[in-house]
Amino acid sequence: MRVWSLVLVCLLAPLVWAGEGGATSQVAPARGGTARDELIALLRKGELTLKEPLGEAPATLAEAHARLERILSDEALAKIDAMASEEEMSLAHFGLGAGMRRGWGLWRGSALAKHMKELGFTHADDMSGTILATFWCKRHGQEFRLAERAARYKAYLEEARNRAPRARAALRKRMMGLRFEKRDVPVVPIAVRQRGVRGRFSCSFRDGAFLTAYRRGSRGRMPVLMQESYVDPNGDGRPTSEYDDFVHRGYTFDRTERKARKMKPGEDFYTQGYYFDPTDRQIHRIRVPEVNEVYGAVVAGERAWFGGLTGGTFVVAGIGAQDRVAVPLPQDDEMPDLGIDGQFLMAVYTKAIYRLEGRRWTVVHSGDMLLPRSGLPPLRYGDTVFFRDEEHEGGRHINRLWWLTMAKPLHLSVLDRHLEVITAGVLRLREVTSCFLTSQGDLWICSGEHHLSNCLLRRSMDGSYSVATVGSSVRLAEDWPDLRQKEYGGAGVSAVRALPDETLLLAGRTGLYRLRGDELVQELAFTVDRPSRWVKERDRVVPHVTWRRKDGKMVKEVTEVVQKASGPGRQVVSSVPWIPNNVLLLDDGSYFLSTDTWEGAYWIRQGGDGQWSGLTVDEGDPIEW
Repeated sequence: MRVWSLVLVCLLAPLVWAGEGGATSQVAPARGGTARDELIALLRKGELTLKEPLGEAPATLAEAHARLERILSDEALAKIDAMASEEEMSLAHFGLGAGMRRGWGLWRGSALAKHMKELGFTHADDMSGTILATFWCKRHGQEFRLAERAARYKAYLEEARNRAPRARAALRKRMMGLRFEKRDVPVVPIAVRQRGVRGRFSCSFRDGAFLTAYRRGSRGRMPVLMQESYVDPNGDGRPTSEYDDFVHRGYTFDRTERKARKMKPGEDFYTQGYYFDPTDRQIHRIRVPEVNEVYGAVVAGERAWFGGLTGGTFVVAGIGAQDRVAVPLPQDDEMPDLGIDGQFLMAVYTKAIYRLEGRRWTVVHSGDMLLPRSGLPPLRYGDTVFFRDEEHEGGRHINRLWWLTMAKPLHLSVLDRHLEVITAGVLRLREVTSCFLTSQGDLWICSGEHHLSNCLLRRSMDGSYSVATVGSSVRLAEDWPDLRQKEYGGAGVSAVRALPDETLLLAGRTGLYRLRGDELVQELAFTVDRPSRWVKERDRVVPHVTWRRKDGKMVKEVTEVVQKASGPGRQVVSSVPWIPNNVLLLDDGSYFLSTDTWEGAYWIRQGGDGQWSGLTVDEGDPIEW
């Protein structure tokens, strides 16, 4: 998360917990003993201020220290002198540290790099980190402990080298061993649009398709600290996990009242219902007279449900083929996420879950644990409820998958932490583009991040995992997860849906597929025309991991630091992405796709001449149901 977000949480979280009647997670305090206002200023800036350029590379560690004392501003030196420990120097890793690695040739074998190698440091990151940490030691009159530092870095690199083989062995045990054969299939050209709805949930409905679209709220959300944790049935437990995970739980800071409060409807993100009509090839936002302001929509059973406000009252309306119902929502203090419990509608609040049976709400879960907000409708199977959140990191969505196990002890889990554990920390797929819960309780997940993109996983209800594809391939490469590995062809999938016969329908940038048993078959291939656009280069927020010893244990701290743009107002070319996150098979044999970003919806159909085409779906006028 952003460093500033971390500080904000530390400052505001006690207000949140006080307002909510007790905490289920504890917020870690800000690090170090630096004065709070100075630390915040340093974190906001993300780098130390230079009063002159770095200049040519020094040749030794002592010369590097002397150079830093000359070029750093008096303000920066004063902040370093006020730092309580050398760990706080890691905040300059992506600012000053990046400049040192580039400008002083630590990547290119400069004289300074050779000198640092002689001292036992082989990686440029370790070299710059050592220079910064020992500079703090020099200013504070402490020993450099170079041999100790070199040994620690060496042990870390050795452990990292051994981690990949362990991860490969763990993944091989979980690979499904699918058969996939490249074959000639019809090729469908896709002309990607630059603006459109941001699809979330979709399903076949009324001879067309029902779609929900993401809408950003009017206020920014405050990240709330949540842990992979459990509380006992009486709510007296405390988190036992070592992990600290942030989600956006619909809180904001009220500057007038000087305290945190829950978001009002429309301030946080919300979803609205749309209908794709094949007759006019457009999608239409749906209005219902029972709900004046719609903030959530879903299809459960045979009804399309719309939740929101009417005359200041929280209501939900269900539209069926023959009738319609309208009932008040079970709580009048917030707008819930609408979810699916088999054929029933769910309402998921901050700390409670309800199910609508007929016109009566029954409690499914109630406790002190904060539940993630979910952009996809929460799904329940047995004692488990799944959520896909709408977390932001560095200006983009990082959609993580969580689940609440309601059996005793109550337990909240997050997918990427589980995958880290079972693959020795190598497979950390945080971003979930699509997931589908089958009637047998298997959750199929499309997840990906960077070179590990397009992974298809299955989580069974017993908690076991199996892997269908890794890096778009049904086989694990010997060099995985080498960042320099070649781009895999094959099945790059980002959307999954189970058909009535339990065949999986899959879609992605490379095409459309079906998974039957252990055979993966491609039905259509896509050629994607993605337009480029000029955008203003902006400062980047990048994560930085620091390990430090605390109470005899190594503790991981993740911060985010601003990496400045190379020049003010510089324009760069950005390619428009295309990531399908929903795929539907319609009654006429055509396919309806939506995307996770702004690239809208597409209709893949076969014409009378047997040729397939991909049509961009435009947004038409609103309709009333």
